[in-house]
Amino acid sequence: MAPGQKTSLKSDKNFLLGLACILALIGVIDCATWTSFQSRPDIRAPVLEISIKDDSHISPSYIFLAPYAGDTPGPYIYDNNANLIWSGADGSTTDLFHNLHVCPYDGSDHLCFFQGTLLEGYARGLHTILDSSYKPTTSVQSGDGLVESDMHEMAVLDGKTILITVYQPRTYNLKSYGITPGPGWIIDGVFQEIDIKNGEVLFEWKSLDHVPPSESYTPLGMNDVIGDGRSNDTAWDYFHINSVDKNTDGDYIVSSRHTSCIYKISGKDGSVIWQLGGTQPSIHLTNYNFSSQHDARFREENDTTTVLSLFDNGSNRYRNTSLSSTGMIVYIDHDTNSSTMIKEYHAPGAGLQSWSQGNMQILPNKNVVIGWGNNPSISEHLEDGTPVFFATVADSISMNYRAFKYNWAGKPDEPPTLRTYSPSPNSATTFWVSWNGATDVDYWNIYATASTEEQFIHLTKADNLGFQTTYVSASYYPQAFAEAVGKDGTSLANSSIVTTSSIVPG
Repeated sequence: MAPGQKTSLKSDKNFLLGLACILALIGVIDCATWTSFQSRPDIRAPVLEISIKDDSHISPSYIFLAPYAGDTPGPYIYDNNANLIWSGADGSTTDLFHNLHVCPYDGSDHLCFFQGTLLEGYARGLHTILDSSYKPTTSVQSGDGLVESDMHEMAVLDGKTILITVYQPRTYNLKSYGITPGPGWIIDGVFQEIDIKNGEVLFEWKSLDHVPPSESYTPLGMNDVIGDGRSNDTAWDYFHINSVDKNTDGDYIVSSRHTSCIYKISGKDGSVIWQLGGTQPSIHLTNYNFSSQHDARFREENDTTTVLSLFDNGSNRYRNTSLSSTGMIVYIDHDTNSSTMIKEYHAPGAGLQSWSQGNMQILPNKNVVIGWGNNPSISEHLEDGTPVFFATVADSISMNYRAFKYNWAGKPDEPPTLRTYSPSPNSATTFWVSWNGATDVDYWNIYATASTEEQFIHLTKADNLGFQTTYVSASYYPQAFAEAVGKDGTSLANSSIVTTSSIVPG
């Protein structure tokens, strides 16, 4: 630096951060918003920053995220200490991953997520199902000749069928909306229930058959996401379907962001049984309101009452009905056609206003998990609303459509990965070992040989600490392998035999 030259604090910080990334030889390489690993330099996982963590009350399950729009999009699993458990990212920075969660399929727990291409406000792609070894089992696509599936819903119902959404552009008479000469273009909000095994469409519902465009709160041309209705590529997204659920009676519930309405749909003929919210509500809201909502779910239901959960965004950046977003549980009394909010879940502190995305999950222990959508955070609450966990993806550009917690047992098909480093045969040897997706490793046995002509000897038992475990020996070892061991002492798998390198991996 020239005498008298000034540099900003931000520049100094970036320089020191870059230097730290270069010099990191032991443990993970942490570069502010993402983390890499010497044993797996191909993996770059988003950093998850924890600000609240009450170990005595949080559920002992794993965190499931699929952030996008930042540097490291992909499906990821973390533990409650923000340690990476599994990365399913394929290296693409353009593919969209959404809705990573545990789903029942073919008699056992699987992983489900959407992967595709992001368009304006929606996406096109397919729904992938992986087994516990992270191998693809099957994938599901929209049927009946519609365009590719959308990202907004993927719900496996009974291990056999799946609910998906489709954003289907079609021509429509929009003369009354100023689109002349015709035809105008509109997006039909479609959902299908599909047989996973054979791809047969068992039920299909289209919004334009039941909900007129006049119920939309989003006028044509409001922004690029809404569309101006003048072409297939700029079709008016008047409805914006963003969740579908099914009850034991065979009826469905649909959430529409752009009509700010939740619809109960007959599983027999697709007719609308009732509407909660929106411009034409059939149920009166007594002590609350909501708008631009997501993730409406059946919780309890009988002939006279329905209990639902939903994520109330309260804003779409244009129309605001609340200063902050919340998770809600609401009670509907069908005798009086009235609805009451009975529980509400806020982000800690001053709260958050999430103008898009978001979800609410009720865990088996009755704790509640909230994903905060375009604010890439996840919180866990006691049943009474007390926050006991809060974490945020460090990359401020990232967003996360839904966040979940589940129990999960991962047994990867691929073996553990070991990398070893020593600058010279007269120096210490560093060992880095990991096993992407494994949940049952208690410790690692490290084996090495003092020369290529000698037998391998046991060097150490190293506790499994996070995604990557590091061990340093004062001696030089030209070859080594690692053994993953479970809590009961069972050998789970061995890495391949590796040759020690004089170049730091990564």
